[in-house]
Amino acid sequence: MTSPNILFTINGNSHSVGSQTVNLTEDRGLAYGHGLFETILFSQSALPLIDRHLLRLIPDSHLLGISLQSGDVQHYLNLFLEALSDQSITDGVIKIMVTAGSGGRGYKMPDTIIPSLIFSYNPLPEDTAKHRKQGVDVRLCEHFIGNGSTLAGIKHLNRLDQVIARSEWSHNKYADGIMLSVNGDVVEATSANIFVKTKVGEWITPTLDQSGVSGVMRGLLIDRIFPACDLSVSEASLTLDELLMSQQILLCNSVKGILRVNSVSSATDKQLLALPSDHQSLMLCEKLMELYPHYQ
Repeated sequence: MTSPNILFTINGNSHSVGSQTVNLTEDRGLAYGHGLFETILFSQSALPLIDRHLLRLIPDSHLLGISLQSGDVQHYLNLFLEALSDQSITDGVIKIMVTAGSGGRGYKMPDTIIPSLIFSYNPLPEDTAKHRKQGVDVRLCEHFIGNGSTLAGIKHLNRLDQVIARSEWSHNKYADGIMLSVNGDVVEATSANIFVKTKVGEWITPTLDQSGVSGVMRGLLIDRIFPACDLSVSEASLTLDELLMSQQILLCNSVKGILRVNSVSSATDKQLLALPSDHQSLMLCEKLMELYPHYQ
């Protein structure tokens, strides 16, 4: 695959690297993180979960005071997909970023917000297929996710907690890190949601009413994949002790699908939990691939 000539578009207009693309002094996304984004699997020229992404993007943008219409997003997305098709690009990751546009200085929202819609493309991470097949090792993060119930669940542009947590290790031993709330509850990984099979055999995923991102793949697992496997799953608080006594841990996101966790280590690289795969975890992974072959 050759590198695309068009790396991103803003409101349907193509831009190359190095060109000025936003108002550097006034764009609210750049100045204040006033915006949100979606990271979408692009596979065989298809976006398998695009409906779910839009069902999250549109109402969440309204919560941030950004009046965004689904038809506008779809229109600019179609233009971007045409640009990729013209370059024979069929697989990778598409990111949709919505900012509150230009609004001058100060935190006060402008009376009228005209959003900027930015679309970008990147190749699929090289380790995706390996992680889906072999599972991953993870570690605990020392940095906590701050509670903020108003923004809980929203994939807004302020990802500093995740940036700081992910900077705690630089090697490739761990595919991700597990993050706790300031109260000590398990919330999510830096780039994925978490499902746990507890010591008594119940499947739960952490409640996200105080912090964290309500992921598209998380919603798909709850709504469709677990029921298709005739398994129950509930949203509940999860302590670190409960996590470290669990039978199984799964990570999930909309790009990599479901990843089985093989081990959990401390921030000092001491292994705390080893997890051989079991029938239910494999069944969930297989069901996702059966219903959504793009995650094979």
